Amino acid sequence: MTTPRSKTPSQIEHLAWFSQHLGGRFRAAGLRIQFHDNQEAGIRWKVTCPEEYQAAILQGLHEGMNEAFPQYLASSGVWIMEVLVDDVNSSSDAFYRAGLLVVAQAKALLELSGRIYNPA
Repeated sequence: MTTPRSKTPSQIEHLAWFSQHLGGRFRAAGLRIQFHDNQEAGIRWKVTCPEEYQAAILQGLHEGMNEAFPQYLASSGVWIMEVLVDDVNSSSDAFYRAGLLVVAQAKALLELSGRIYNPA
């Protein structure tokens, strides 16, 4: 008998760091979010974020959620808990990608949740 697995994240936190080498420099950004299926619907800021990155973060999170968990934000909450800024390499594009990445990571981990660690 198998246990049914949730297809949406519940009371879980994810941290994602995006970094890409661009020749002479990088673009980099990081986000830590929490999924709360028992909180007010939508995305909430729980940390201060530089204004120049806010729209890109929200766009990445909304697009990622619409693809991975299309109905989640209508009834559940996502909290932005940490915004990791690199003073040299962070950009709006990097934060957009970090938003997509942190949601994709949550989906991938849900898909792997049925696997059992076997040190064989």
